[in-house]
Amino acid sequence: MISLTGRPDPGISNAATTGSLRDSGGPRAGSTAPPSFLELRNPTLTNSKITYDTNTTASLPLLVRPWSQGYEQGFRQGSLIFAAEADCNAQMCTAADLPTLNFLLENAALTDTDRRLQDKLLPAKADLDDLLRKWKFFGVMRNDMMANSMLQKLYNCDVYGRSMIANIFGSQVKRGDTVGLAMVKLNIRPTYTQFVQPEGALLPAALTTDSISKECVIIQVCGTVNEQPIALSGDVLHHIPLGVVSHAVTKKPSDSFILRALRERDQYTLLPRIEVLLI
Repeated sequence: MISLTGRPDPGISNAATTGSLRDSGGPRAGSTAPPSFLELRNPTLTNSKITYDTNTTASLPLLVRPWSQGYEQGFRQGSLIFAAEADCNAQMCTAADLPTLNFLLENAALTDTDRRLQDKLLPAKADLDDLLRKWKFFGVMRNDMMANSMLQKLYNCDVYGRSMIANIFGSQVKRGDTVGLAMVKLNIRPTYTQFVQPEGALLPAALTTDSISKECVIIQVCGTVNEQPIALSGDVLHHIPLGVVSHAVTKKPSDSFILRALRERDQYTLLPRIEVLLI
């Protein structure tokens, strides 16, 4: 039975690793009066935490301008989000996930595209400098913040720390691997025989294929493992490091599934997730 007599316990515990509080010069019992100068030099309140926070995550909100085709409605957790620098202001940005960006890069091969798209969103065909000037990698979508609007979408995106990313890095990726994104220049026709839209619709390849060479040489974005491109073969023009894999025990996707996911949003959504420590 607990006795209620006597003085209450002052609640002092030995936070030192060795020796007593008196021997280690640790915190002592304070008074209820205003602290004196000597007491301020030896405070009674200390932080007993002996380690720093690790694997913290920094997320930023992104208000996305609506596409006429509704591309922004299909962004999901784990989507890699890119922002169009020339079409952003302090309030909102035009953004694209990976399948949408790859579609836009092939759409740039069309000769009858809208002038606004050509000036602000579509880089010149296979022009890396124009692509890097118009589009910037923003982060990994964490969740929809459910803004009260039928048009704009407000997304929370991870820009640093622990994040779950769709596995576009192949079946061999494992913990400790460095993953990233590669901008690869290639003839897309041996890989995609038709012109693929983000929602999965297939259009005639002749829309973007040169009538003389029968080729469509463009830039596409794919995943990399230890700076080696996955799923697409071509000349790597630029590499964007993402981070280090910390957890990858989910089912491994096939190469054909990854190829479809790079252009089709529904396939991208179905990819298993891996945990990456973003840098």
